Amino acid sequence: MSDVVTRATREEFGLWYEEQAGTPIRRLLCAFAAALATPAPPGRVAGALGRVLDRYPECRTVFAPDTDGTLVRLPGPDPTPTVRFGPEWSVAGAAAALGAEPLSAETGPVLRLGVLTGPAGQARQVIGVAHHVVWDGRSEELFWAALARELAEPGPDGPLRPPPPASAPEETADPQWRAEVPPGVRAAAERRARAHGVTPFSWLVGHCAAAAADAGEGALTPYIDVDLRVLDPASRERIGYFQTQRALSVVHPGTSGPDAARAVLADIGALAALALTTGLPPEPETTGPSCKFYVRDQRSVPGAALTPIDTALPVARNDLAAGLTAAGGRAHLTVTARRRAPGPAPAALGRALLAALDRAAHDGPQGDEKA
Repeated sequence: MSDVVTRATREEFGLWYEEQAGTPIRRLLCAFAAALATPAPPGRVAGALGRVLDRYPECRTVFAPDTDGTLVRLPGPDPTPTVRFGPEWSVAGAAAALGAEPLSAETGPVLRLGVLTGPAGQARQVIGVAHHVVWDGRSEELFWAALARELAEPGPDGPLRPPPPASAPEETADPQWRAEVPPGVRAAAERRARAHGVTPFSWLVGHCAAAAADAGEGALTPYIDVDLRVLDPASRERIGYFQTQRALSVVHPGTSGPDAARAVLADIGALAALALTTGLPPEPETTGPSCKFYVRDQRSVPGAALTPIDTALPVARNDLAAGLTAAGGRAHLTVTARRRAPGPAPAALGRALLAALDRAAHDGPQGDEKA
């Protein structure tokens, strides 16, 4: 862990970023996209995007080393012009292409933006790739809300540039498996969680962690993101990454879903107590298999000008990650693994997790023997 990186980012955002220190910059990228309710000229959308960045100057800063080697916050270069992708591009392909462009070694907001046009040449979707040090769920909400406002007002056009090469480097092509969760499973699982006195998040993560340990035939360390934005109410209106990744108690093969869920709930309570009192200490390196788990809902946007699109950049920041994303009344399960990482393949683990979600919803076999 680089203490210099940790100090610099903590000074800026009031949080710990030790899990990002030393990670290749490309693995700290995330993708986000939205569809325009009314197609618009690409230049007009590019101009609106530029004004959104002006509204949030933190999107234009970087952490760069000073003469003593300490990272300090500096004004960054102006963002590159918005990329215009033609109708032959998919949202996922555009995200991968933006993420494949050359990146700076500086720690800071790598923010690349693009528009996808239809056959008539009008922009139909907006796509972005951002550095995780400046991006989280609330950042996305702020961004879309600001873009909706700017699109509603007249303004000058912004610059456009042609798309980068369509073929992404091998580093961006980590194996990923995705499937739709059967209708009603997530809602039923959340009802079962409340019946057992466990939060829905803990119930889902616990069942998935137990299934992942069984699938890997070995002890597994679950990781989750802890949102610390509530500790700084003023940060609600700033774009920034206000989460820290934290390890939970090790889950062993044969652990029941309800037992794992209760352990997750206890760990979250302990993390909350630390965050509200002494603060979270640096996270030690984990030895052995681990998996990041997440549960997310579709980002909300006021009004009807934009509709967020669930998309992902297939780059694994963790050796293994699995999560549920809900949008439009449906939920999808996504499993992403770092290439050549040990453990079960994403497809095999995904099928095991789907079965675990069914048990979480219905208290099926191995679901609640000890509850």
